Amino acid sequence: MRFSNAYADRPLVGLLVALVAIGSAAPTMAASFEDVTDTVAKGMGDREAAWGDFDNDGWVDVYNGDLWRNEGGKKFTRVDGPFGRAGIWGDYDLDGDLDLYLYNSGKLIQNNGSDGFKDVSDILAKRPIEVCRGAVWGDFNGDGFLDLYITGYEVWDEREEWHDVVFKNNKGESFTQVWQTPEIQRARGVTCADYDEDGDLDIYVSNYRLQPNWLWRNDGDFKFTNVAVEAGEVDGDGDLGAYGHTIGSAWCDFDNDGHLDLFVGNFSHPPAYQDRCKIYRNVKSADGFKFQEQAGEIIPWQESYASPAFGDYDNDGFVDLYHTTVYGGDDSLLFRNTSAELSPEGPPDDLPADNSPVGKWTLTDVTDATKTRHSGSYQAAWADFDNDGDLDLLTGGRLLRNPGNANHWLKVRLKGDGVNAFAIGAQVRVHVGNWRITRQVEGATGEGNQNDLTLHFGLGKRTDPVDIEIRWPDGTRQSAKSDVDRTAEITKE
Repeated sequence: MRFSNAYADRPLVGLLVALVAIGSAAPTMAASFEDVTDTVAKGMGDREAAWGDFDNDGWVDVYNGDLWRNEGGKKFTRVDGPFGRAGIWGDYDLDGDLDLYLYNSGKLIQNNGSDGFKDVSDILAKRPIEVCRGAVWGDFNGDGFLDLYITGYEVWDEREEWHDVVFKNNKGESFTQVWQTPEIQRARGVTCADYDEDGDLDIYVSNYRLQPNWLWRNDGDFKFTNVAVEAGEVDGDGDLGAYGHTIGSAWCDFDNDGHLDLFVGNFSHPPAYQDRCKIYRNVKSADGFKFQEQAGEIIPWQESYASPAFGDYDNDGFVDLYHTTVYGGDDSLLFRNTSAELSPEGPPDDLPADNSPVGKWTLTDVTDATKTRHSGSYQAAWADFDNDGDLDLLTGGRLLRNPGNANHWLKVRLKGDGVNAFAIGAQVRVHVGNWRITRQVEGATGEGNQNDLTLHFGLGKRTDPVDIEIRWPDGTRQSAKSDVDRTAEITKE
């Protein structure tokens, strides 16, 4: 059932908004997530997962080596096609439906709507990479078409390794290699964000084997500069000549100040000089954007941390963290972001010039309370598969349904016009009191996973309409207003 815009009689700034009723406020929080794999997603495997509504029916589907269609939130059914191995969603040809890049195998799968899927890998340049653990979609030159950043890993027994490369999208007709990393590292996950808010996508690469990570600042026209050191030493510590074994990293606005922060999920052996998991606060000042490392141990050490995924599972307005592990003796854990409890009123009306933090950042282990513990997986991705307003979790080959609580929420679904059709790279800010809750549409996160492209915002006890600010991938802005507990569909003017 569709609702008309409650604010249609008021002038909005450059906006087309459709409000879709998804449900009322969620019920009181139950004790734990419900494992619905056997009844809803039987047969779904434990491979990196990418959520995306490939058939545009309003119910998010998932790809994890197999494609699973969401049948109205009741069950998932397998869809036949030329698939196989992990992949990520992006509409490379601007026809309004999501295509797949299978980064392990290097295949490009075109979505032709009712005509099904077609292997169009012949339009890709031959990639000089044998082993790839991650890739990310992003419009790196601002022409409205999604390009690909593809990581190169290693063949360990043969000591072979490869540069990372960027494939330029030639207006949906072909892809050509236009850039490669000037040096070789053993890359794993890759994820993008316009961290410096200059209107183009920057790239963070998780490198393994105690090697420094890369932060590629986008300087336009497929020119990238590694600013990992000068932007705040987000390459890692480098103590005693070693860094970390980073598998996956993720962007998030951890403190709701409107700027995207960075979490680096380091796998690390017991020697203390190997980098542990880190979170870096993105701080805006007169000198530009710099990262500040959160002091102390943000989460307790385990050896085999792998792929992090952020989502506000309790709808309190602050993103929470699920972090997988890959050793059988370690546990994948859910951490609740409890920073808001230190400053419940939010930041002051006028943020300090240096955008200094309000209180200390804290994470609380809620794994047992939510029954989300498992081990031995690279799979972690959030989506509201049943459209009830709270985020569900796919991890460890299990689909975990969120029972929800009484907090309010908003979902925002963007449609690009003049930018890539699903607005990958866009940032959305929802204003709740002094908080600026920020989310972005991601082309990949962690190591080879992808959260839902429909953005989810927890709003806590907020019941009044909220203001929405959209920064599209080309840097332009729009404003909107929406009631709570529904989906706002916003099309770029």
